[in-house]
Amino acid sequence: MSTDPTVQPDAIPFDFGADPPTFTDPYEERKYIKERLALAYRVFAKLGLVEGASGHLTVRDPVRRDCFWVTPFGKQFALMTASDLLLIDHDGKVCDGGKPGKRFYNTAAFIIHAKVHAERPNANAVCHSHSPYGKAFSVLRKPLPLYTQDSCIFYNDCGLYNQFGGVVLDMSESSRIANALGDKKALIMASHGLLTVGESIESATAWFIALENECKTAILAESAAAFKGNHIEEIDDAAAKFTYDTSGFEKAGWFESQPWFDLVEEECGAAHKA
Repeated sequence: MSTDPTVQPDAIPFDFGADPPTFTDPYEERKYIKERLALAYRVFAKLGLVEGASGHLTVRDPVRRDCFWVTPFGKQFALMTASDLLLIDHDGKVCDGGKPGKRFYNTAAFIIHAKVHAERPNANAVCHSHSPYGKAFSVLRKPLPLYTQDSCIFYNDCGLYNQFGGVVLDMSESSRIANALGDKKALIMASHGLLTVGESIESATAWFIALENECKTAILAESAAAFKGNHIEEIDDAAAKFTYDTSGFEKAGWFESQPWFDLVEEECGAAHKA
């Protein structure tokens, strides 16, 4: 074994003991992802990642891949059910789902999410919310610093949209957001909040939770350092890349979210499936 601290050893892969489910019937998959999306909304509520009616989580539909599922506007995340969700296409038309009198959505949700789904074929799920620490860090208008092991899952994989044009009601704004995201899993949106994507709603949720926590950590660490007059050293590239390669990939994100999904499903008695 090398004694050079800049040379990282070969990683021993995690044994997750499980794999994401696969489906041969797209309608069965649709039912499953709607239930998981409803559960993800409840996870966000459980962790205090939502503010009022703001925020939206979406999943691409496996039957009509030019459409995605989203919450009706104003629905409390903690009460979300699969039957509440709306299916909208990339022209903004409500194609399916929802309950009488509740078949309308947040325009900003469509403008942001439709563009990301359209430009990122592997972005089956998109999460955006006005979480407290994500908002606080976003006003600094700087990239996420790599201070901790957990922050390394965003090594070269978290963009910065370094401008704010008001509430996202303009399609040109959505293009700029999508361009800032590029092929990354996460985005810090200046004076706005956080956005994450994944191949599944589970991974996108895991990345959002992790990014919120790292924003909190950065604020606390930098505040403490400023008080003491200390300088914080970021994790070096070699260690950051090694950590990213072992824990920043899609399946790791899917697995990381499972405890939260399991807990909230237990607590709600599977009410999200209604």
